[in-house]
Amino acid sequence: MSLNQKSERNHQKTHQPQQKCRSRIDQLAIPSRRLILALYQEHSEHLPKEKVEKLKVLLQELYAMTPEETEKYFEYLRQQSDEVAKRKNMKFLLRKLLKRKKRTKQVTRAYAFVKKLLIDGMTYATKHPLPPFVSVRLRNLSNIILEQICDLKNVKIPIRDNPDSVGHFLIQVADWMAIAVEQLYYVVQLKKNEELDAIENKTRENTKKLDEQKDGKDGEEKGQWQTGEDDEEAAILSEALLVSEME
Repeated sequence: MSLNQKSERNHQKTHQPQQKCRSRIDQLAIPSRRLILALYQEHSEHLPKEKVEKLKVLLQELYAMTPEETEKYFEYLRQQSDEVAKRKNMKFLLRKLLKRKKRTKQVTRAYAFVKKLLIDGMTYATKHPLPPFVSVRLRNLSNIILEQICDLKNVKIPIRDNPDSVGHFLIQVADWMAIAVEQLYYVVQLKKNEELDAIENKTRENTKKLDEQKDGKDGEEKGQWQTGEDDEEAAILSEALLVSEME
């Protein structure tokens, strides 16, 4: 075969016409009517005018409508989208208003509940006087609460040894509140200790599991090491026996 024939053959191989895609692939490559319509509805305002006109023409061909019918159809779609947007906005505003009303109702109920608790606590404090505190911590806590109450009521802090009627009432309320805070603190500490005990027990169990796994691995390695030593000893003995037989 001559050099020219080889070059012509290589040229034909390199410049062979590409095979056409199958019709199914061509169909899949074309976007559906629904996608083109969604593109026009959602992004017609963002696209250039030329692109919008091309989309209109393509939709006219796909939906087999005249330009007038297409324009009416698009106008109807725009009105529908505007109405949907208005409904969504209205639903959002109504939801926001309902949340605000619900929040206001919850705050009002919470204030009423706290007010009732304070009134009941003050009534109980006036009807059940307390003996003097023996605990220094309770006395200090009661003094702190008394200062806060007097600051809220904008009155002077009463003297415990010789208080007036209002001062006596405020001191009784502060003492009872100090006892309530002490009890709450005790309950919180108990719960906190229970949580800490649970965490310690879980940590101890995890540590125990890790130690067991580590011991198991060490035992396997030790067994393998002993097996290797036994094999070496057996090899040495067999070699000695072989040498003795040869002698």
